[in-house]
Amino acid sequence: MPLPPVSSESEARTIMGAGLAGAELEFVTSLTAPLFWIIRENDGQFRVRNGSAFFLDAGGGVFGVTAAHVLDECRRAWHSGRVVSVQLGKNGLDLEDRNAVIASHAGIDIATFRVSEAEVSALGKTTLTGYQRQWPPGPPQRDRGVYYGGFPGIETIWTSPREVSFGAAPGGGIASSVSEIDISSMIERDHLLAVLGRGLPAENYDFRGMSGGPMLTVIEDGLLRSWSLAGVIYEGPNSSADSGQAIDGLEIIRARRAHFILPDGSLDVRRWEELNAARPHRS
Repeated sequence: MPLPPVSSESEARTIMGAGLAGAELEFVTSLTAPLFWIIRENDGQFRVRNGSAFFLDAGGGVFGVTAAHVLDECRRAWHSGRVVSVQLGKNGLDLEDRNAVIASHAGIDIATFRVSEAEVSALGKTTLTGYQRQWPPGPPQRDRGVYYGGFPGIETIWTSPREVSFGAAPGGGIASSVSEIDISSMIERDHLLAVLGRGLPAENYDFRGMSGGPMLTVIEDGLLRSWSLAGVIYEGPNSSADSGQAIDGLEIIRARRAHFILPDGSLDVRRWEELNAARPHRS
């Protein structure tokens, strides 16, 4: 029997809250890994910073994806001379001496890097291919379901002097706005469900570290329920006391549209420039 079409926001919310949502949250976590670097402070203590990354095959082979500002922060720390390790994933794929970057663009805020299928497998992760007949995938629909995942720094703990544990924070919701540039999903606490049995994030939960993770949109086509890449997370709510950095009670996950990524891992800078040239500019 074919799946009935989702025709309203309320139906989308019902599906997101059903048992299927748990499996899809586990799936988005299987795609995602922490990209982290360990800094030796002046007092000799170690501090870890991280963003998130995932693995994509858009038809031209597998590569890694993160946010450009995550890569830039990692590079700045590296050039400070205080970084002792740069690694990907809990199994520690060493990225220190590799010329791995394919492309990075500060405006688009996406970066891509070389990684092999064997390395993804060794990390225990899954490469996203998605359900689309050609690349890029179609746009997500407003008021329909999305899933996202990443590794907030607040969930990072030292389990021993030489071992760090990263906590994933997968989530799902509704695409509250969709443009040619962005997808946004507002976290509406009245609708939150703890489908994985881990409880709900606290008020003003600090999502920093999620940047670089994937946002997926659900696709339903007859008997098939699948997904495609909607975008790359570049901004989320945080608990900063600075009113310019956080608005109390307003929690939004923002992702840059997937169509800025090309199948070989390069970035569609021309599309970005054309879209920004067409946007109204405030004086």
